[in-house]
Amino acid sequence: MSMQGRDLRKFQNDSIVDAFSKLVSGRHGYKTVLEKKIVHPKCVKCGRGGDPEQKFCPMCGGKMIVPLTNCPKCNCSIELNQKFCTECGNEIVQPQ
Repeated sequence: MSMQGRDLRKFQNDSIVDAFSKLVSGRHGYKTVLEKKIVHPKCVKCGRGGDPEQKFCPMCGGKMIVPLTNCPKCNCSIELNQKFCTECGNEIVQPQ
């Protein structure tokens, strides 16, 4: 089962954090910062990408939607063109 998208902080202790910091940076005590990828909306008519605050496409007037990046059933990461989740088999229906 894929662990992507799962919160594993409850299993975290000081020795794991220290080992990970040593592995990532080469020194003890280093804290990594994970950035969440920003998913930009796309136009349902022309497919043009837009800014997060846009509700309608400036080129064709189509509705801007934010595509799914995770399966709604199991939270596994999915690609934009996937029709089914490869982890749980759930049908992926992109918002319209």
